[in-house]
Amino acid sequence: MRTAAAISLWIVRIAGTLQLVSGALFWTGHAYTLLPLHIISGTLIVLTLWMVAVLALITRTRRGLASFGLLWGLALLAFGLEQAAVLVGSMHWIVRLVHLLMGLAAMALAGMLGEAILAAVPASVRDSEGAPAPLTP
Repeated sequence: MRTAAAISLWIVRIAGTLQLVSGALFWTGHAYTLLPLHIISGTLIVLTLWMVAVLALITRTRRGLASFGLLWGLALLAFGLEQAAVLVGSMHWIVRLVHLLMGLAAMALAGMLGEAILAAVPASVRDSEGAPAPLTP
Protein backbone atom coordinates (compact mmCIF):
# COMPACT_ATOMS: atom_id res chain seq x y z
CA MET A 1 0.00 0.00 0.00
CA ARG A 2 2.89 2.36 0.77
CA THR A 3 4.40 1.65 -2.62
CA ALA A 4 1.14 2.44 -4.42
CA ALA A 5 0.80 5.68 -2.46
CA ALA A 6 4.40 6.71 -3.19
CA ILE A 7 4.05 5.94 -6.91
CA SER A 8 0.77 7.87 -6.96
CA LEU A 9 2.47 10.93 -5.53
CA TRP A 10 5.05 10.86 -8.31
CA ILE A 11 2.41 10.32 -10.99
CA VAL A 12 0.50 13.37 -9.77
CA ARG A 13 3.68 15.47 -9.60
CA ILE A 14 4.80 14.60 -13.13
CA ALA A 15 1.36 14.67 -14.76
CA GLY A 16 0.51 17.85 -12.85
CA THR A 17 3.59 19.60 -14.15
CA LEU A 18 2.71 18.50 -17.68
CA GLN A 19 -0.84 19.80 -17.14
CA LEU A 20 0.32 23.20 -15.95
CA VAL A 21 2.82 23.65 -18.78
CA SER A 22 0.45 22.53 -21.54
CA GLY A 23 -2.43 24.52 -20.01
CA ALA A 24 -0.30 27.66 -19.96
CA LEU A 25 0.59 27.09 -23.60
CA PHE A 26 -3.10 26.73 -24.52
CA TRP A 27 -4.00 29.85 -22.58
CA THR A 28 -1.44 31.84 -24.56
CA GLY A 29 -2.74 30.45 -27.85
CA HIS A 30 0.04 27.95 -28.55
CA ALA A 31 0.57 24.20 -28.90
CA TYR A 32 -3.04 23.11 -29.41
CA THR A 33 -1.61 19.93 -30.92
CA LEU A 34 -0.79 18.91 -27.33
CA LEU A 35 -4.49 18.85 -26.39
CA PRO A 36 -4.78 15.02 -26.56
CA LEU A 37 -1.75 14.73 -24.25
CA HIS A 38 -3.35 17.26 -21.89
CA ILE A 39 -6.57 15.22 -21.80
CA ILE A 40 -4.70 11.96 -21.20
CA SER A 41 -2.55 13.37 -18.40
CA GLY A 42 -5.60 15.02 -16.82
CA THR A 43 -7.43 11.71 -16.91
CA LEU A 44 -4.38 10.08 -15.34
CA ILE A 45 -4.50 12.60 -12.49
CA VAL A 46 -8.19 11.85 -11.90
CA LEU A 47 -7.57 8.08 -11.97
CA THR A 48 -4.70 8.53 -9.53
CA LEU A 49 -6.87 10.68 -7.28
CA TRP A 50 -9.49 7.93 -7.29
CA MET A 51 -6.86 5.30 -6.52
CA VAL A 52 -5.46 7.14 -3.50
CA ALA A 53 -8.99 7.92 -2.34
CA VAL A 54 -9.87 4.22 -2.39
CA LEU A 55 -6.58 3.36 -0.66
CA ALA A 56 -7.34 5.95 2.01
CA LEU A 57 -10.78 4.44 2.53
CA ILE A 58 -9.25 0.97 2.80
CA THR A 59 -6.70 2.15 5.37
CA ARG A 60 -9.41 4.19 7.14
CA THR A 61 -7.37 7.33 6.74
CA ARG A 62 -9.00 10.73 6.10
CA ARG A 63 -12.25 9.06 5.03
CA GLY A 64 -14.15 12.32 4.55
CA LEU A 65 -11.43 13.75 2.33
CA ALA A 66 -11.21 10.46 0.43
CA SER A 67 -14.96 10.47 -0.24
CA PHE A 68 -14.74 14.08 -1.37
CA GLY A 69 -11.81 13.13 -3.64
CA LEU A 70 -13.91 10.51 -5.41
CA LEU A 71 -16.64 13.06 -6.12
CA TRP A 72 -14.16 15.81 -7.02
CA GLY A 73 -12.47 13.56 -9.56
CA LEU A 74 -15.80 12.87 -11.23
CA ALA A 75 -16.66 16.57 -11.33
CA LEU A 76 -13.23 17.51 -12.72
CA LEU A 77 -13.34 14.85 -15.42
CA ALA A 78 -16.82 15.93 -16.54
CA PHE A 79 -15.99 19.64 -16.44
CA GLY A 80 -12.64 19.19 -18.17
CA LEU A 81 -14.11 17.26 -21.06
CA GLU A 82 -17.03 19.67 -21.54
CA GLN A 83 -15.36 23.01 -20.85
CA ALA A 84 -14.88 23.92 -24.52
CA ALA A 85 -18.67 24.23 -24.93
CA VAL A 86 -19.28 26.23 -21.74
CA LEU A 87 -19.52 30.03 -21.82
CA VAL A 88 -18.02 30.33 -25.28
CA GLY A 89 -16.82 33.79 -26.21
CA SER A 90 -15.08 36.60 -24.41
CA MET A 91 -16.04 35.23 -20.98
CA HIS A 92 -14.52 31.78 -21.57
CA TRP A 93 -11.53 32.79 -19.45
CA ILE A 94 -13.76 32.21 -16.41
CA VAL A 95 -14.24 28.57 -17.44
CA ARG A 96 -10.51 28.18 -17.96
CA LEU A 97 -9.79 29.65 -14.53
CA VAL A 98 -12.33 27.34 -12.84
CA HIS A 99 -10.79 24.38 -14.67
CA LEU A 100 -7.31 25.39 -13.51
CA LEU A 101 -8.43 25.77 -9.90
CA MET A 102 -10.27 22.43 -9.99
CA GLY A 103 -7.15 20.73 -11.36
CA LEU A 104 -4.91 22.29 -8.73
CA ALA A 105 -7.36 21.16 -6.04
CA ALA A 106 -7.35 17.60 -7.44
CA MET A 107 -3.55 17.51 -7.36
CA ALA A 108 -3.56 18.82 -3.78
CA LEU A 109 -6.19 16.27 -2.74
CA ALA A 110 -4.20 13.40 -4.26
CA GLY A 111 -1.06 14.66 -2.55
CA MET A 112 -2.73 15.00 0.86
CA LEU A 113 -4.30 11.56 0.63
CA GLY A 114 -1.06 9.96 -0.57
CA GLU A 115 0.90 11.52 2.28
CA ALA A 116 -1.77 10.48 4.79
CA ILE A 117 -1.55 6.88 3.57
CA LEU A 118 2.24 6.92 3.87
CA ALA A 119 1.94 8.23 7.41
CA ALA A 120 -0.76 5.73 8.41
CA VAL A 121 0.69 2.53 6.95
CA PRO A 122 3.88 1.47 8.73
CA ALA A 123 6.96 0.59 6.73
CA SER A 124 7.89 -3.07 6.65
CA VAL A 125 9.55 -4.04 9.92
CA ARG A 126 12.46 -6.45 9.62
CA ASP A 127 13.54 -8.91 12.29
CA SER A 128 17.15 -9.58 13.21
CA GLU A 129 17.65 -12.00 10.28
CA GLY A 130 16.50 -9.53 7.65
CA ALA A 131 13.18 -11.22 6.90
CA PRO A 132 10.00 -9.16 7.16
CA ALA A 133 8.41 -9.61 10.54
CA PRO A 134 4.63 -9.92 10.72
CA LEU A 135 2.90 -6.70 11.55
CA THR A 136 0.10 -6.76 14.08
CA PRO A 137 -2.88 -4.46 13.54
